[in-house]
Amino acid sequence: MADTFKPGETVKTSGIYSVILEGGDNEGRTFEATCVEGDRFPRTRTGVGASYELKHGAPYSHNHPDLKPHG
Repeated sequence: MADTFKPGETVKTSGIYSVILEGGDNEGRTFEATCVEGDRFPRTRTGVGASYELKHGAPYSHNHPDLKPHG
């Protein structure tokens, strides 16, 4: 089973995450969201619980060794 993360935890790997809703009418519904290293996993707008599973990790463009930050 993949590592799962909860809202409020710090994102350690930037990438695309599956968000799995836990409770309410949307129990088990999933969708994808981009989360960036150093940010916190967000809570849901409705207050139902959620968990996050990394689907595809990718470095934030500003941290990629082959890319120059904007500026």
